[in-house]
Amino acid sequence: MTRKKVEVSQRLSNKVTIRLSQPFYNKMEKWLENSNCQTMAELARNIICREKIIWYHKDSKLESTALELSAIRKELNAIGNNINQITRYFHGTDIPNQKMFHALKVVDEYKKVESKVGQLLEMMETITKTWLQK
Repeated sequence: MTRKKVEVSQRLSNKVTIRLSQPFYNKMEKWLENSNCQTMAELARNIICREKIIWYHKDSKLESTALELSAIRKELNAIGNNINQITRYFHGTDIPNQKMFHALKVVDEYKKVESKVGQLLEMMETITKTWLQK
């Protein structure tokens, strides 16, 4: 796939070189990490032309919550896979005792799901309290 052709008037054909102090360059590097700009040159162009720069802000309080939510999601997926395997074994046997054994295993897995859903509800409650305060 080729790049889209840029109009002649919009091409970046003129080169401008500037020198920056190390502290200001470090500050611009931090700006670059938190902005929508891909390169230092793009950031400098947007600053000089006074174009809109989108700043990304991370809420460190919610970062740990997001990691916990991700872990719970993985655990729920694993429990779902276990239930699917047990169901396959359940339908694959004709012996009543084995069917009862597999059914009890499914009950245990659903109890795990219940505890994880409880954790999710608690986390959602804390998240909504945080969002509603702002």
